[in-house]
Amino acid sequence: MNHDAWMQKCVEMAVQNVEDGMPPFAAVVVKDGEEIASAVNDGPEQQDPTAHGEIRALQKAGKELGSTDLSGCVLYTNCEPCPMCLGAVYWSGIKDVYYGLSIEGQAEFDDLPKQMYEEYQKEKGKRSVRVRGIIPHDADPRAPFVKQEEKT
Repeated sequence: MNHDAWMQKCVEMAVQNVEDGMPPFAAVVVKDGEEIASAVNDGPEQQDPTAHGEIRALQKAGKELGSTDLSGCVLYTNCEPCPMCLGAVYWSGIKDVYYGLSIEGQAEFDDLPKQMYEEYQKEKGKRSVRVRGIIPHDADPRAPFVKQEEKT
C-alpha cells in the first residue's frame, strides 16, 4: 500500500469509530510496507484520557514487535498528532509521521490540541496548568536514575 491507501484506512477507521460513538481518531503503524498495528481513540469507553488512536497503535505495535523501540516504523494518523501523541512518537523512535487533517484544520471542530501547542510556547509560569518541582527533604529525586545507571 502507498501513503494514500494508509491514510484512507485511517480515515475509514475514524469514521467507523464515530459511528460506534467514539472520537474521530485512528492510526496505523507500518513497517517495511506491512501493517504492524492499528487502533482508534477509545478514551470515553475506557474512561482513559490518554487512549488516543496514536497511543493505542503504538502500544499494540510495541507488543507485536516485542519492543518499545519502533525505529523503522511509520505512523499514519487521520489528524496531526496532539502534543501528548507526538511525545509518544518521540519516545517510540518513529521518525516519520503522516497525517490527514492538520491541527489548524481540526481546530474548526475541536481547538484543544491547537491550544495545547500554543501553551507549550509559553514560559512555564504563564501556562494554564501549573507544574511545580518539589525536592523532598529525605529523598533524592535523582535516586531512581542513579540506580538505573549503576545497573547498566
